[in-house]
Amino acid sequence: MSVYWLLALLPFLGGLALTALEARNAVTEHLIRRLGRVAEGVVTDHTASREGTYAALHPVVRWTDAEGAEHEYAVPGTTGAHRLAEGTRVRVRHLPGAPESVSLDSPERYRTALLGLCLGVLLWVGTLTAVLFRMATLLHPF
Repeated sequence: MSVYWLLALLPFLGGLALTALEARNAVTEHLIRRLGRVAEGVVTDHTASREGTYAALHPVVRWTDAEGAEHEYAVPGTTGAHRLAEGTRVRVRHLPGAPESVSLDSPERYRTALLGLCLGVLLWVGTLTAVLFRMATLLHPF
């Protein structure tokens, strides 16, 4: 077996890692959609955080939950946050008793998680198929 076989580990392990990460995101989004409560909120500010090598912009949303308590949190994982100007009314979802689990009421994050999940599965299954096919042709030449 040559060193080039080790190169097959890169897409295989990368696909497994991507599958695990996006499966966790999809399950989290599904739980928030299923168990979460919807509230009307207002974008009050934007905050920047460093994610990787670039700065990411997150809207800060203020909302009142069903018990009447007012909360204000930065909404993580929001793409296109610059489109949400201050004063924009948005719908948010949060788990009861955990206001820090806030997310925008949009199917975008769930769809992105499912797309990443499919891509991860495609990577590791494709690599595994290619390696198994190559091994079969080496063991039994046609």
